[in-house]
Amino acid sequence: MSTFSFEQLKTTSDLRSKIVVVGQGGKSTLSRALSKKLNLPYIELDAIHHLPNWRERSAEDFKNQIAIMLAKNPDGWIMDGNYFDVIAEVVATQAETVIYVNMSWRVMMWRIFWRSLDRIIHRKPVCGGNYETWRKSFFSPQSLLWYLIKNRNSVINDRPGHITKLAKDLQLIKINGRNALDRFYTQNNLWRG
Repeated sequence: MSTFSFEQLKTTSDLRSKIVVVGQGGKSTLSRALSKKLNLPYIELDAIHHLPNWRERSAEDFKNQIAIMLAKNPDGWIMDGNYFDVIAEVVATQAETVIYVNMSWRVMMWRIFWRSLDRIIHRKPVCGGNYETWRKSFFSPQSLLWYLIKNRNSVINDRPGHITKLAKDLQLIKINGRNALDRFYTQNNLWRG
């Protein structure tokens, strides 16, 4: 396995074509930007996992849907999400690169807070066409914010090991912190759109 900080990559063209983006605070925006730059399809696991009215697919159906998406795109893709039980299998068999976005807990909390607020106010569809609500985002036991608060220690630990230990020839790129992520965007002419 080759591990790099992003500064060791000369350009995004040094990335392999089957890329999984994991971590906290910025993976979806980065995945969309890389998808546009590298002209690879974007596979958003949240959109596959969630059905209308926030129902969740069964684990078997979820894995089948991912397999269908990967089969449709044999030449490459950008996938994001923290579904480690599912992604680990994909990484072990198909992924070539994992990009690990590692933000501080405080940055994650603020980003999720403001992102949720923006989605509620502007009624932006997320996760397969669902909508966040005040109750679901801020007052529900299933809220991502509450999850981060309750699981602070496990969330801030370095978690790419769950995935990378399964693949020996994997290119692992760690982006540690907001400044490193900003530099990655700038150096690679990526747009946060």
